[in-house]
Amino acid sequence: MKNKNKIVKFIVLILFMSFLCSYIVCYSGYYEYNLGRKTTIMNEKIKEFEAAIKNNEEVDKMDFFREEEYNYTNKFSNFMYDINNKGDEIFKKVLKNFFNKLSKYMLED
Repeated sequence: MKNKNKIVKFIVLILFMSFLCSYIVCYSGYYEYNLGRKTTIMNEKIKEFEAAIKNNEEVDKMDFFREEEYNYTNKFSNFMYDINNKGDEIFKKVLKNFFNKLSKYMLED
């Protein structure tokens, strides 16, 4: 019975921490900041497009609204990506085993 209480407390703690993190992200303004930044960039691109039309330039809307892609990969980032993938696989196995054992405890009664 004590093990079940520890497991329940652990699950509640994880849920509370997840809620707390999402609450902080929501109220810190991070999401709104990113939306505002994207809006500002889009407005600047629209102004450039309109100015090109007024100057009778040959324009293609895709030239103005294409997102720039950056490649930040290097040996270190690839190495960290591989470690992350391995950690993800291990985490999935641990969670799967955890929930299998939890279901066995719940079904015992």
